[in-house]
Amino acid sequence: MKKNLYTADATATGGRSGHVRSSDSVIDMDMSVPEGLGGRKGATNPEQLFAAGYASCFQQALIVIAGRENVKLSPKARCSAR
Repeated sequence: MKKNLYTADATATGGRSGHVRSSDSVIDMDMSVPEGLGGRKGATNPEQLFAAGYASCFQQALIVIAGRENVKLSPKARCSAR
């Protein structure tokens, strides 16, 4: 079995309108349901964090595959998740 190179840990309290913190405290923020559903304006919600993480990981996968195929991606390339 391969050794894990990295593990991310985070803890949530209070559900969608609670608080999240990563084990290294880089992420340490209150959460809210989306404003359109009655949440606070300007607050982060779990869906935004999930979409950001997914887009970042998916784009990195594309960068790795492109590199293996000797394909140059534009530095302005973007990946969005919905």
